[in-house]
Amino acid sequence: MRRLLAVALACVGFAGNAAELEPAVVKFVERYCLDCHDADTGKGDRNLEPFLKSPNDVSQHATLEEILEQLNLGEMPPKKRNVKRPSDAERRRTVAEITRYLTAAEASAKPASTVMRRLTRYEYNNTIRDLLGVDTDAADMTRLFPADPRTHGFANLGSSQALSEHQLGLYMDAARQYLDMALVFGRERPVRQEWVFKPRDFNGEKKNVGTVRYRVWGEDYEHLDIAHGQPVDSGPTYPREFARKGVPVDGHYRIRVTATAIGRKHPYDPAIFPNDLSVPLQLGLWHVPDESFLGKRVSEGRVLIGAYDLPDNERMEIEKTVWMPAGSLPFVHWINGPGASKRIMRLLTEQYHSEAERRSQTKVDRLREQGAKVPEDALVQKVWISDLYQGPRVRLYGLTIEGPIHDQWPPAGHRRIAGAETDPRAINVAEVIVSFASKAFRRPVRQGEVAHQIGFVRQQMAAGVNKIEALKQGLTAILTSPRFLFLDEGDPAESGPLDGYQLASRLSYALWSSMPDTRLTNLAVDGRLLDEKVLAAEVDRMLDDSRSAAFVEHFSDAWLHLYKIGSMPPGDKQFPAYYRGRLEPAMKTETRLFVADALKHNRPVTHLLRSRSTFVNGSLARHYGLTNVTGNTFQKVAFPPNIRRAGLLGHASVLTATANGVETSPVVRGIWVLENILGTPPPAPPPDVPPIEPDTRGAATIREQLAKHRDVPACADCHAKIDPWGFALEFYDPIGGFRERYPIIREDGRISERQGRPIDGVGELPGGGLVRDDSGLRRELLARQDMFTRNLVRKLLTYALGRELTFRDNAEVERISKQVIQSGYGFRDLARLCLGSRMFRNR
Repeated sequence: MRRLLAVALACVGFAGNAAELEPAVVKFVERYCLDCHDADTGKGDRNLEPFLKSPNDVSQHATLEEILEQLNLGEMPPKKRNVKRPSDAERRRTVAEITRYLTAAEASAKPASTVMRRLTRYEYNNTIRDLLGVDTDAADMTRLFPADPRTHGFANLGSSQALSEHQLGLYMDAARQYLDMALVFGRERPVRQEWVFKPRDFNGEKKNVGTVRYRVWGEDYEHLDIAHGQPVDSGPTYPREFARKGVPVDGHYRIRVTATAIGRKHPYDPAIFPNDLSVPLQLGLWHVPDESFLGKRVSEGRVLIGAYDLPDNERMEIEKTVWMPAGSLPFVHWINGPGASKRIMRLLTEQYHSEAERRSQTKVDRLREQGAKVPEDALVQKVWISDLYQGPRVRLYGLTIEGPIHDQWPPAGHRRIAGAETDPRAINVAEVIVSFASKAFRRPVRQGEVAHQIGFVRQQMAAGVNKIEALKQGLTAILTSPRFLFLDEGDPAESGPLDGYQLASRLSYALWSSMPDTRLTNLAVDGRLLDEKVLAAEVDRMLDDSRSAAFVEHFSDAWLHLYKIGSMPPGDKQFPAYYRGRLEPAMKTETRLFVADALKHNRPVTHLLRSRSTFVNGSLARHYGLTNVTGNTFQKVAFPPNIRRAGLLGHASVLTATANGVETSPVVRGIWVLENILGTPPPAPPPDVPPIEPDTRGAATIREQLAKHRDVPACADCHAKIDPWGFALEFYDPIGGFRERYPIIREDGRISERQGRPIDGVGELPGGGLVRDDSGLRRELLARQDMFTRNLVRKLLTYALGRELTFRDNAEVERISKQVIQSGYGFRDLARLCLGSRMFRNR
């Protein structure tokens, strides 16, 4: 059901039969709507004649909702000459009656309860992390899981989820692998080892490949130089022999790397190097599950430990302790390097080091045909460009791995399942199963409830399966049980309050995307969590906990559609800075820090739209035209007057998520504003209208193309409502860079130095306001701050409940929204009110 602007049920106008719509509504539609929306005219592809014939038919409810939305917006009837418009009193009475009728109709249809929902992939991994003590970032066994389906951006809506037999098999495989990592039955505490790797131990080239040596050893192998970047394109640098086996067992390992930056100041033309050398060279440190993840073009499954700014000509030691599964190994790379270096080396050879030119047999034959004296050993390479090279590179002196490091034995994951006992003979199967199931099912479990699993383990043992294997099979059955994979919120067919355990789980998955902690569970045991004051205190405690970063990340991804970033990556020829500056993760980090700051300090929700401060690192600062931030650390900054960015609409993340990697569209961005900021998504376009293809030649602007598109009658009305909200954002390119002209794309895919047509951001809003640029757009949105607040309430409740809101929820949404508005629009207040609401505490 379409989401609408909530309206309070007004105590004015019609009394109304709960089962029927007042005839006055039908007369209202005939008087003010039918001239433009009958079978003959059909503006906006809307014909209201079927509604007038059967106004009380359930098939017309969607039409009524759409009428209600337009009346709430004040956009219909339009403010045009010769168009009859109702008085404010008529409008209010009609809105109240439609609201009353739809609410009554929905209440009589079915109870409003949350559809039973499954854990999302990220919730599953977080729960496994907290239940088994396994680092699921380092050892992600869900890579082969199908993507969680999204509805309006949300991945956690039960109505959209399914669980196939194939996916259940993947759950079984993942659970077993995670249990193998956590349990150490029969194992002695592993001996801590140290592996020391010198430069010659790494994959490198002592002699050149062609004219290029990517990794160059120094004299006597005292160092290894890396003269390229982007490990996806060029391949990482790693200890060769160690890669065959990796670390011997799961555990924490301390990694130390010694490196420096060389040649950032060099004698060459800086135009030869495509990367920005005004900033420090950065060393990236990763680890991967095994050597199969070391190939070129591999990115999935690599775990970034960190990116570090290297000092020039001064050794720096980097030390990090990370959890790695058995078989893993680390690798390093020049993270902001130029990528493949063949072109760079060729240009340097031609312009600076001709003595290192490598002559092919064809070239030697041609010279001899021309009568040139060519020595017999002309094909022998005597001087290598990499021996003469004085340009930028990362210099690696060595890498050390130490571990596994265990503060206690058995490790924490084993203790969470079986306590301190590592001898399987001393394990009481029933006690372990009951204890583990109580944690996994997120409520106390009696032995009779897991009798099947206990019996299965004993049956396997009687059949000759060793006790460790049989127990793991029983625990795997618990981790693939619906009581683990799904949130238990009681019978979805019945409405009513959640019990303490159900409320604890709903709250922990809303704020932490994981299972309740001990404190939350203890409050559920004796029912104290059901007390509204106790619940409010827990919301505050959990928001202050670092684990609330999961809420900021996943709610922002869903609400703002940031999950789309990377799904349509921009071309590396058009936007090389996107890759060299690692802008994709930086964009997401900026928005998450910004939202987290607003939540922590209870800033007004309008701060999210108008704030002139944000969080940037060096690469994002350069992208925005800021000059006072360098390095990889994020800092809070204020935009100077010459930069007109502000709020979320100025974030590169939002601007990238609303583009397609090639060009921008005011339609796409306009729809995003209407749906995600104002909460008034337009209807889907007619199926027979072709999409607009961007003119990359620069011959026509998107405005000119849209003008032709709007000649199609079915498109004109909708585009008049959508496009003005998006034109103002045309000043930002597909990766959120500011521009004043459209680009012209050359045949080789690069952006031409010639400038295209000027950006025209002017748009006339349906209500009559005129927007000229993004600053004007923000003013119009801030003038609708109550709509924005109401929409944010709806979005947060949708995320927290795991279901789409229905018409009957509107009164509660309105009540919460009014409280937020009256209390000063605080973002944290909004979260508190949503998570303490009757809707949240009930099915």
